Amino acid sequence: MVSFLQLVEIVVAGRLRKAEHASFQIVYQAYRNAKQEYPYEYPFAHLRLRAIGGHIVHFIHSQRRRGSYQSLDLPGQWTLPGLVEEVMEQIHYDDEELADQWSPMGKHVPIIIDPRFSSGAPTIVGRGVTVQAIHSRFKAGLLIDFIATDLVLDRTVVERALQYAEQVAI
Repeated sequence: MVSFLQLVEIVVAGRLRKAEHASFQIVYQAYRNAKQEYPYEYPFAHLRLRAIGGHIVHFIHSQRRRGSYQSLDLPGQWTLPGLVEEVMEQIHYDDEELADQWSPMGKHVPIIIDPRFSSGAPTIVGRGVTVQAIHSRFKAGLLIDFIATDLVLDRTVVERALQYAEQVAI
């Protein structure tokens, strides 16, 4: 099992790996380097990732010694790849600037992963109904309209939950 903060770090590392075409080992070395250089226990789950991201990308490039396809190399400056920025936009941060909730389909979709509710299973915002519960009812043959009425949810929320469930193969 992993903690919520570790999950966020895994997601960020995966996006960084994909964007930078870097091996897991190089991304992990960049992670360890960030932990050494900066006072954050979870640097990839910290809001300050935007500020230290250039350092991380530069470290990856120096380890790999070849160009990046998605990071921006300005004279002496490096920035986070768009894939990492995208996941950071999905994360909600607490007062200590650590990730505390994740909206895996974007903040405009009312599905959230919050370790304080349903053991961190994806749930409907403000309701606590898990995506798995909605998906199980649908697979059992209940119609979307019935599920929406029964759980007092908009039909579009039920549809988004089912879409998410199919994407992550619950």
